[in-house]
Amino acid sequence: MKQNPYDILGLSQLASKAEIAQAVALAIKEKKHPIDAIAKAQKSLIKTEERIIADYLRPILPPIEEFQWSQLPASEQSTSSLTLLSEFDGLDQAIAQALQQQQQERETLPLNLSELFSAGVTACKEGRYPKAIKYLEDYREACTETHSQNYLKATICLIKAYQMGGQLHRAITLCKSLINHSHPQVNTWANKILAILSK
Repeated sequence: MKQNPYDILGLSQLASKAEIAQAVALAIKEKKHPIDAIAKAQKSLIKTEERIIADYLRPILPPIEEFQWSQLPASEQSTSSLTLLSEFDGLDQAIAQALQQQQQERETLPLNLSELFSAGVTACKEGRYPKAIKYLEDYREACTETHSQNYLKATICLIKAYQMGGQLHRAITLCKSLINHSHPQVNTWANKILAILSK
């Protein structure tokens, strides 16, 4: 599998252009990756459209290493007794809070266009996909500048929110709408993601 540019340069998704330049110099010095891979990673993170793709394809969670019992110190390898609680303290309150939060996720909040966009993108990045879907759908419905950078980013984030939120059909339909986009990089991205979603 092709390595994500963030991993090649050892950067987080919040990295600035100055931090990208520093990471490129360090990566060339350390020689852990081929020069062409480092150059492609730099290009991907500097160009807005390609960085969106890198953000989309970056794994949400790090890979989980297989646990080996032998990795534990000898003092912790002994079998301990398991004590089950006779009742769950505060369980009813926790359920009520969860239901209240779920209701808030569905409610429409009086936000302007800019706030809807920011809240939707942030919710998507934080993995709060139901809320991201609500905000981004509202933003796309109200936004008249359908060729703007924000509209494109909102669409891409919404595709990811649909996918991660289990609404694969909607993700595929929305992704298909970008295949004939006027920007060639967006077309390439849409075809690539559509192939992933269709598997």
